[in-house]
Amino acid sequence: MNPFVTQDFIIKKIKSYDKKHLLTNLFYTLKQFDLREENNHPLWHYFLLIKLTVLHGNENGRKHFSKEKFITLLKYIEKYEKKALDPYVKNHEWDKFFQIIGYQQFYLQQEVHWSDFARQLKLFGSSLKSKYDIEKSFLEKSNLKLFDFIFFMNIVWIFTQANRMNKGVVYTGYIGEEIFEMMRDIFNYENEFNNFLLLLTLNKSNIKKSINNFKTGIKHHVLQPFEMSFFTQLPFINNTGDRYEIVHRSIFNYCCNYYIYDYLKSNDSNFTEEFGKRFEKYVELGLKECKTEYITEKDLIKTYGKGEKVVDYIVDNQVLVECKGIEPKPLSSVIPENEIVYNAFKDSIFKAYVKQMLNIPKLNKTLNKPLYGIIVCYKDFYLSSLDDYSDILKDDVNSVLEKNNWNFNPLPLENVFVISIVNWDIIVEYLKEKKITLPNLLKDIVQSNKKEKHKWLLGLLKQYGNAKANLSYLEKENKTLSDAIKAPSECKK
Repeated sequence: MNPFVTQDFIIKKIKSYDKKHLLTNLFYTLKQFDLREENNHPLWHYFLLIKLTVLHGNENGRKHFSKEKFITLLKYIEKYEKKALDPYVKNHEWDKFFQIIGYQQFYLQQEVHWSDFARQLKLFGSSLKSKYDIEKSFLEKSNLKLFDFIFFMNIVWIFTQANRMNKGVVYTGYIGEEIFEMMRDIFNYENEFNNFLLLLTLNKSNIKKSINNFKTGIKHHVLQPFEMSFFTQLPFINNTGDRYEIVHRSIFNYCCNYYIYDYLKSNDSNFTEEFGKRFEKYVELGLKECKTEYITEKDLIKTYGKGEKVVDYIVDNQVLVECKGIEPKPLSSVIPENEIVYNAFKDSIFKAYVKQMLNIPKLNKTLNKPLYGIIVCYKDFYLSSLDDYSDILKDDVNSVLEKNNWNFNPLPLENVFVISIVNWDIIVEYLKEKKITLPNLLKDIVQSNKKEKHKWLLGLLKQYGNAKANLSYLEKENKTLSDAIKAPSECKK
């Protein structure tokens, strides 16, 4: 096998085969993995091969394509991927190594719960509305009502779980005729559902444009094995006219959680500012839910003045909480070099810690010790704590210590965690049920990380039991969705 595999080399091999035949084999193999629920295959290799075949495939290549040649082509992708990772392995830079493959793979392990649909209805609907109407924007740009979109996602997701429900329905990998009949004859949603499929389906007329316009893609060829797939925007394919195929359930699960956010962020310049305001309101709903004591940003500004940088909330006089409705950046995730990472987060996560959180103990000398910090983001970050960025933040932290004449850091990096909105809801439920206090929960996590760093916070949270999303601030949205499924004649009113 060629030891110097490049993208050009792989494209040359792809061009030697018939494009349609190769794509058929790739999609068929993905489908078999999905139907058999085999989770030990590198799906990202198939997604990259599909992308390269779509963009560079040959309509007149050889149709003969043996199993051995198919496996060899996949091995070329593996070797191509390995070449980019080798420098981190040779230098034993394991944090950076795992950062890269975490970004590459963990979005394909996304779980879905009923609360994920309710949460989106809460965040993007009218409940937390500020000045800007996200629902109106989504309708104008997608030709779909926000509720209808979430409802359709919920219905299709239920069908993808058919094998696990043991009720005689089998998941086939396709959006079956029973769903079309249901939308047409029961819900009277035929046109709306067709619009939904049109929005989420990859077809011959839009395939190259969709790939090239994918805004979270990576332009550097050598790094493309680690990018998120463009299928996260187009999880269905239509190769036969009227048959819609789900590319893979792992991709669809991701869409169930994040499609609306990704779509609006890409298509609406006003979305980000409005979402940030709603995000803060949502986090405060959690604080109210668990009846914990907290001080708001407004309270802090009244006390210390508008010129001071403060956090969104101080909880139990010990935990500093800042809301940043952001996500991991593609480039800094696949090239986790200090300068690139610093530039990616200097105005968000790093600013929250250096400028805002470290300013609080300077202003307030009566805080309980030890101090902890939580930066709540929309999506997961593959971090154990901000201590993973200690080298990057060293100079900034030392500057703050020197400026304040501090002999030690009152809020160590190892005490600050970047968590997703899903994990925030889980934590709120534990606090509400009095399983633990927030300071003690963070204390436990700090101690666990000293023994062995945990990059996936959800694994640590499960030690307190399985969360059931027992949250009153999602009850209305969940009931609205549940009632729509149970009473189809009422769902369009």
